[in-house]
Amino acid sequence: MAIADSSDPTEHDHPSSSSAAAAARLAPRRKRVWKANKIFRNQLKFIGPGIVAAVAYCDPGNWATDLEAGSTFGYAHLFVILSASMMAIVLQVLATRLGYVTGKDLAQHCRARFYDRPTHTKLWRWACLYPLYAVCEAGIIFTDLAELLGSAIALKMLIPRLPLWVGVLLTSTDVFIVLAFFNSYPEISSRSRRSMHIFEFSVSILVLIVLVSFIVLIVNVQPDWGDTFRGYLPSRTMIVNGGLYLAVSIVGATVMPHSIFLGSKVAISDRLKPSPMEDKETQLGRSPDPSTSPNLSPIQQSGDLPSLQIARAAGLRLHQTSPVNDYVSSVEHCKAHLAHASFDVAISLFTLALPINSAILIVAAAAFYYSGSDGPSQVADLASAHQLLTSRVGVGSGYIFAIALLVAGQAASITVTLAGQIVSEGFIEWRTRPFVRRLVTRLIGIVPSAIVAASVGPQGVDDLLIGSQVALSMVLPFVVLPLIIFTSDPQTMTMPNYHSLPSGSPIGSPTTTHPTKPPGENENEGSLALMSSNESTFENNLATKIIVGLIFCICCVANVYAIVQLAQGRT
Repeated sequence: MAIADSSDPTEHDHPSSSSAAAAARLAPRRKRVWKANKIFRNQLKFIGPGIVAAVAYCDPGNWATDLEAGSTFGYAHLFVILSASMMAIVLQVLATRLGYVTGKDLAQHCRARFYDRPTHTKLWRWACLYPLYAVCEAGIIFTDLAELLGSAIALKMLIPRLPLWVGVLLTSTDVFIVLAFFNSYPEISSRSRRSMHIFEFSVSILVLIVLVSFIVLIVNVQPDWGDTFRGYLPSRTMIVNGGLYLAVSIVGATVMPHSIFLGSKVAISDRLKPSPMEDKETQLGRSPDPSTSPNLSPIQQSGDLPSLQIARAAGLRLHQTSPVNDYVSSVEHCKAHLAHASFDVAISLFTLALPINSAILIVAAAAFYYSGSDGPSQVADLASAHQLLTSRVGVGSGYIFAIALLVAGQAASITVTLAGQIVSEGFIEWRTRPFVRRLVTRLIGIVPSAIVAASVGPQGVDDLLIGSQVALSMVLPFVVLPLIIFTSDPQTMTMPNYHSLPSGSPIGSPTTTHPTKPPGENENEGSLALMSSNESTFENNLATKIIVGLIFCICCVANVYAIVQLAQGRT
């Protein structure tokens, strides 16, 4: 019988068998290509938030410190820029994870943690919440000052006869007009998704203009690339003869507090198409809510779920995985989303913010430190940098420098205004129209800038610009510490894996349940029995906790050092 089977004529159909074998060999390759193509297409959906975050790391405050470092110490501080950029990437990724996993931004988490404490409620509010809000709001104001002043100085470079205070008013007005056209960002709904992409595309164009401008400037100044790349290695030069103070200034100017708030808010929007198991209406057993945006994170939906009501009626004690709201989501979907979002943030900062800051220092070093027959020329402010660049490299380079500064200041000012809106909404739940919120945020920054520009002139503007960077470095630890606490908290960053309940149950368990019934009571109650689920935590692991702890310590030590230097008269 076996012999007869082996002589089956179909077994000897060589063309068909060979084609089948070839198809079998190609199947794994096709599957890999299809998977890679899918990953690439999904990644394209995440382009935008990382670029918006990168804008904050290219603001005029960074320009001032990078120009001074390059003109005074050459390429030595490129290592500091690289290190500060790595710190910024870590913090922005943490902000992204916090926003998507919990569906709340950093400001909302601070309010949820300190506003309604079970004991000493008012003490927690007035000792923790409101002072923290005041510090963060001050950081927004000082950041906005830097952007407004930098943009006004750029206008003064392009139009020398323009009064500086008029430049402050002009640069603040056009930013407000731009934001008026995108009054829903970063609150995204199905109707405003196109607006979201247009806004992020517009910001991307501004960042690319700055990057291209400095590429042209680098070509014009012709740096020594051997010395340039050696600058990314640590050296003694960056800490001697005042170099350490500049290194501290670079760290303080690079890691921006407002970008952390903005990053945690933008991350909430769900940019991946949910899988069928994540259909919230099906899982929750309720009709769709038209007010609920399908583009928001599935975790962002609030309200008691049917299973929670059943559990509470049955006397079960529930462990909520989020202190802010109950949610239903797929852990697999969340992991995929975080992978794409984190990659977007990291690659945007590494390919945009780091090259732009490096280019600023490289241009300053090549044009002012290594160029000129009279030796190095230290740059004290943005205006003198423009004048030296024009005289040593050419008028065209001076115009490119001014245009890049103007665009960088405008782009950064847009993100600062958005961050101010997020901070006020999250900490104090200031609910009003975006138009009104942004108008108030703009006025808070415009008034002191215009007064200083009109009363004391360019020198006063430079002093105010430097002072704003010092103030920002003081604010940074108060933003980094809550971020570390929340992302390291297992209760905040834990999600359940859902399992099917018995047929009588309405949905799978959205939280981990801990029965508290006394022994001997019936444990099998049909639809009232909630199955415990395995939990997936997105809290910081030990290595991440060590890294972010070191970042926090560096920020604190840098602040103490800066305060001591300022007390001794170092400016």
